[in-house]
Amino acid sequence: MLFSSAMTVSLLLALMVGSLLIVRLTQERQETQLIRLYRLAALDRRSSALRKVIQGLKSVDDNPEVIRVLNQVMKNDLQRIQKLDPTRNVNEKDTRQSSGDSSKAEKPNAAGLSKADQKTSLSSEREMLRARAHITDALALIRHLYQVGHVSGEQLESTARHLGTLSAMVGANSNLRMGEEALQRGDTRKALSYYRAAEGFLHNGPLSGPEGAKKLAYIQQRRDDIANQEAQAAEGFSQQAA
Repeated sequence: MLFSSAMTVSLLLALMVGSLLIVRLTQERQETQLIRLYRLAALDRRSSALRKVIQGLKSVDDNPEVIRVLNQVMKNDLQRIQKLDPTRNVNEKDTRQSSGDSSKAEKPNAAGLSKADQKTSLSSEREMLRARAHITDALALIRHLYQVGHVSGEQLESTARHLGTLSAMVGANSNLRMGEEALQRGDTRKALSYYRAAEGFLHNGPLSGPEGAKKLAYIQQRRDDIANQEAQAAEGFSQQAA
């Protein structure tokens, strides 16, 4: 009787311990699965953001070093995604998308602009702001990569300098283009506003030098042309009134 009771208690204890172990193992598996899903979601978000940044940069810039660094991050992220979820075959497709041909973004060069000026002359404020946001995102990402030791200080310095210049070029050239288009529509007030914005980028950014001076002189010439036209129009109105 005593032996039977002891056996029963031992079996119950073993069942209880076994149940606790099963519960613990189930919790650990669930926690591991949850962590894996969180990591996958974070990598998916970053890969999606990277694709947008890379495509946005390639539409306004031909610098291979920045794109090479970002493409390497993309490749590493896609490899980690596939390792966390072997059922997903994303490497070839997403790498092809991130490194796709950007030649479709080329604009006709009827005005004799340099290739850099041509690519950074956007036709709307929305396009300009989007492009500059991509540049800012790329710079923030490369700074993070430097902090975690994935890029060297020399790479950070060179890419930061290049991206800063690129952002200023997008601002200056896009405002110049929008000013010209406003002038063609006869909206001199809007044209002068865009020219002032372009001047801000040329005076306060990293665009000093012969090219910047040439663009500043062009803006002043446009201002003089507008002032002369308005003066002629006012004189003609006065003569008609007399």
